[in-house]
Amino acid sequence: MADGLVAIVTGAGSGVGEQVVIRLSELGYRCVLVGRGVEKLERVGAGLSSEWIAVAGDVGVDGDRARIVEVAMDRFGRVDALVNNAGAAVFCKMGEMSSEEMEGMFAVNAVGPVDLARRVIGQMSERGSGVIVNVSSMAQVDPFDGLGVYGCTKGAVGVLAKAVANEYGEMGVRGYSVCPGAIETGMLRSFVSEEMLPREATLSATEVAGRIVGLVTGEFDAENGVVLEMPSG
Repeated sequence: MADGLVAIVTGAGSGVGEQVVIRLSELGYRCVLVGRGVEKLERVGAGLSSEWIAVAGDVGVDGDRARIVEVAMDRFGRVDALVNNAGAAVFCKMGEMSSEEMEGMFAVNAVGPVDLARRVIGQMSERGSGVIVNVSSMAQVDPFDGLGVYGCTKGAVGVLAKAVANEYGEMGVRGYSVCPGAIETGMLRSFVSEEMLPREATLSATEVAGRIVGLVTGEFDAENGVVLEMPSG
């Protein structure tokens, strides 16, 4: 059990993030649930078996990121795990995408995770332990038509995993990036119909969450800094 350890999970109100929080709570982690809507976070938190706190915020906004970490440290005094799960996707060819759409995706998918890692990694390294798991996408490996810019934004967290390992691995901090294929979530179905991609060709949120939690706990043995692909279909 991990009684007393603290995990920040972004995008915790549904899908993969919700399943990660549930599993970590069962293992004894005190959880900081982060998302844009506090109602969803409180619904998830109400079913947890360990101590938790909900922090409504947008990881694409600098002030919100600062507040997320400040609230976690004020409440629990430490952060042992950061799961960068929150994401934004615009299904659009790059030449047809607006500057606002492009910059919005980079803010949430790239700047947000790197900045949250920057804000928590100091106290992890001082303590000699900690883990940062980033949820990327197979789109960073081979983006299909319409997800080119999205794949670019997700590539940043693949590099982040290696940067954590290279700069802080000797101080006990681990970094990973998980690259799932299509996950059966509301975000996926907002731009891909079941006719285009049947449910049986997708990953479940539970499958992906299991891999993430295994990396957090060390149950899934992987080289520090590795990018793990999880193709669907």
